[in-house]
Amino acid sequence: MDAYTLDHGFLKKYTIDEFKSLIWTERYYGDSEVEMVVPATVEMYQKLPVGTFFSIDSSDEVMILESMNIEKNEMKLKGISLLPWMDNRFIRTSPKHEDQYWYIENQKPGQILWTILYNMCCQGSPYLNGTNPTGISNPQQFIIQGLGLKAYDTTLKKVVKLAVPYGPVYKAMKDIANTYEVGMQITLDAVSDSSYTLGFRSYRGLDRTTKQTDNAQVRFSPQMDSFTDIEELQSIQEFKTVAYAFATGLKPESGKPSLTTVPGVSSVSGQYSGFDLRASMVFASDITSDMVGGSQQKVVDMLNSRAFDEIVKNHFIKTVDGEIVPESQFKYGIHYNLGDIIEVEGNTGVVQPARITEYIKSQDETGEKAYPTVSIIE
Repeated sequence: MDAYTLDHGFLKKYTIDEFKSLIWTERYYGDSEVEMVVPATVEMYQKLPVGTFFSIDSSDEVMILESMNIEKNEMKLKGISLLPWMDNRFIRTSPKHEDQYWYIENQKPGQILWTILYNMCCQGSPYLNGTNPTGISNPQQFIIQGLGLKAYDTTLKKVVKLAVPYGPVYKAMKDIANTYEVGMQITLDAVSDSSYTLGFRSYRGLDRTTKQTDNAQVRFSPQMDSFTDIEELQSIQEFKTVAYAFATGLKPESGKPSLTTVPGVSSVSGQYSGFDLRASMVFASDITSDMVGGSQQKVVDMLNSRAFDEIVKNHFIKTVDGEIVPESQFKYGIHYNLGDIIEVEGNTGVVQPARITEYIKSQDETGEKAYPTVSIIE
């Protein structure tokens, strides 16, 4: 791997070729990271201060070195990608002190991710140029120059209505991305002597399972010597088939109709009854009358979203875990990519669809290695 630092114009500054080890991990939900060990010399300290932009030749992501630790004549550095750094920006769309949520409706999840990032971080946002007041003086200071849209996912047909909590930008984005299984990243797309472009994209990988015929199929299994160190687990301990959500924080306002509604509800597909029906009830005490602006429909939409979250968190656990052999017949970047859905087969013959959620590149005195990790899809 060729590793190098970048200046604040995202131009290459220093080549770093004296590292003892380097682990570069790219993740589907954007929380990529880097870890590097270099000699603890004055030169390295000057080249790699915390806050430095860092990248490698085989990636279009950029990391920011966030911590440095020196011991035993070695300097250990850790960094995060640009998306989790966006927790240094926060969501706020109202000047009212009591408001705590931003209600976004009639958008697909991949578009909502961009809506959040654009409005809280980008040039042109009405919340950052002062058009829509948020109670923050000089909101222009929060603009990230050069950050724009590369693409957002439109393959997920579901249009949702969400109450996004005020707070760190990436935390809210990752919660949505995890719920709807939408990947995201920020890449360094174009650099010239005077300008750069940072592109945000949300996306969903290709389906490469044997249940479809549009894309080349990929299955890792012990029979093909492409899947090793296999562990299998099944559990219905936390599994719920239906969930109901009730709002306990609604207070009737004088002269206005009651906001009491039917509960929110969400369920898994299929017919369940008797001991097969596993129900859950959640209380959404944080949904208030001010938050929904007197709209019963907003209450219902938010409660449905909370019930859906409960179902997602309490799924039927059926996992086949193991290590994908890098030297198998399927090559990363050719036969599959980050976010793609492939199949893994356990020793018992159980075949599970799994998403490629990580790709790790490492280099040390033993040489270079690269391998993916997967997350089972229910």
